[in-house]
Amino acid sequence: MASLTYANIETRCANSLRIPTTNSTEMTKLAAVINEVYRDIAMKYDWEFLDKRTIINTVADITAGTISVTNNSTAATYSSAPTPSTAQRVLIVDGNTIDPGAAYRISAHTAGATAATLDAAYTGATSATAGYTVYGDSYDLPADCGHVKHIRRAGYKRPMEKIGPPEMEALKGWDLSEGSPQVYAVYDFDTTGDPTTQRQLVIHPYPDEIYRMEVHYRQALNTELTGSTRSFIPDDFAQLLVWGTLGVGYPIFLSDIERGTYFQTLFNDRLLLLNARTREKEGPPSIVPAPGYRMSRRVSPARVNLGTYFGRLPYEPW
Repeated sequence: MASLTYANIETRCANSLRIPTTNSTEMTKLAAVINEVYRDIAMKYDWEFLDKRTIINTVADITAGTISVTNNSTAATYSSAPTPSTAQRVLIVDGNTIDPGAAYRISAHTAGATAATLDAAYTGATSATAGYTVYGDSYDLPADCGHVKHIRRAGYKRPMEKIGPPEMEALKGWDLSEGSPQVYAVYDFDTTGDPTTQRQLVIHPYPDEIYRMEVHYRQALNTELTGSTRSFIPDDFAQLLVWGTLGVGYPIFLSDIERGTYFQTLFNDRLLLLNARTREKEGPPSIVPAPGYRMSRRVSPARVNLGTYFGRLPYEPW
């Protein structure tokens, strides 16, 4: 059973269903069933074999020079051209007394150019030499990211806290603090409203420096199984795809519900075993402190000792 490729699985299913492998029409139908079963398996549980990680570094803020902005206009001009493109970053203009705290998304800017375009008309007073800060608070997630499981940062005991999009938007509406990321939300796309582009990881506070974020996520099945490709399912459970396909295929191709039920039972039993194996690898459940308890506190190496972890009662301060 080791190293079964898609072609191996397809041939086994075709032989069991008495479909000639030379019949391209029927083989196309069979390929669709195999891939549907594969996707169904992937969605049934948070499988460890779909775990993946990536590194996303934040970008440092930009404050060089001044910026020229005009009330009710989307045009903005840097006095000192930023080296990177600031498109999709957030612009906050100092001294905006008309619409204090307003954060503008830069919709267009070319690296090394002074001209920029805001996502909507500027709502503050016109100024040719306004102080400003540009932050990068949203980042592309990998194209195969199906679900972010947690994000690890250096110097903190707990991973970043996940919050919902409405909570994040409310937070952005009044909190202009900057520093190491503490919370995150996943919503919108690289091209807003276009689900064919990458999902966005939105963080807060606004990062003022380059911070490392190790993102652990469950990968999505973005491609179909074909030819010599192998599924992500472990080798000793690859038979799942055969039995699952036969459980669906016998009623469809041969109108044989009895055999379909038989293979569906085999499929369900093996799936339960895979689930148990995954839970075993996850380890026993643990008690997690409520959100907010000892969170977002950077640990200084000089202060860490056994007392740091075991010498305090829950109500005692740091």
